[in-house]
Amino acid sequence: MTVAILISVFNRKEQTLACLSSCRSQIEAMKADGKYSFSVYLTEDGCTDGTAEAVSELFPDVHIIHGDGSLYWNRGMCAAWNEAAKEDQDFYLWINDDIVMKEDAFSVLTDISSALGHKAIVIGSTEGRDGSITYGGRTKKGRLIVPDDTIPVGCDIFNGNLVLVPRYVYKKLGTMDPVFSHSFGDFDYGIRAERAGIDSVVAPGILAVCDRNPGLPPWRDASFSLKQRYACLLSPKGRPFKEQFIYDFRSDGALMAMLHFITVNLRVIFPVRK
Repeated sequence: MTVAILISVFNRKEQTLACLSSCRSQIEAMKADGKYSFSVYLTEDGCTDGTAEAVSELFPDVHIIHGDGSLYWNRGMCAAWNEAAKEDQDFYLWINDDIVMKEDAFSVLTDISSALGHKAIVIGSTEGRDGSITYGGRTKKGRLIVPDDTIPVGCDIFNGNLVLVPRYVYKKLGTMDPVFSHSFGDFDYGIRAERAGIDSVVAPGILAVCDRNPGLPPWRDASFSLKQRYACLLSPKGRPFKEQFIYDFRSDGALMAMLHFITVNLRVIFPVRK
């Protein structure tokens, strides 16, 4: 069965190489039983730090898709996914380039998928170097779900750091929605899956190491001017109004989307003072 690993990167060469190295270790460990074959599709979104060149040199089998700096994470993942889907893969494995896999991470994901008939989305949980859970499956309100040690646990939405999507799910949902530039696409995929009657489950245990993105977002930080805060909010890495509204509308309906629009603006106007 074929597994396409999907990665979107921008100017994090050392982290990207470390991630690919940990993926290679997982792939080598799973070669013996011959059940799965892996390929890697990586979107480099106009990197200027030599990421593409380093990947080509050290991992020549990686399929590299070149962006111009305007894709950001979600659309970069869509670009990698669309390229991988030309080969009609059995699985699509989302991976963030800042994670390092723990032993047997890939086999845990595929084993859980097999137990569920390859018809559910399987999410891997990550922890920071301090041992705290950082990313994984979440409740609809956004609370991280602590994985069980032995059995999969249902979730509503999920971070896109480590996610296995079987072909069955892809054929029903397609890729993440490219209406989103950077954020929202992973959470939105969970919402769409639930509405299509597709289960999303958190795999047992902690499968990778990934530190949480640090600090207060600039659009909430009083050390920035109001003009700067709105510029950050409306940037692809912030909370662009259109994208936020689309996600909120799909998740909670029109009324909550409008209320959230108001509260987001209030957070910009009345920021956090450190």
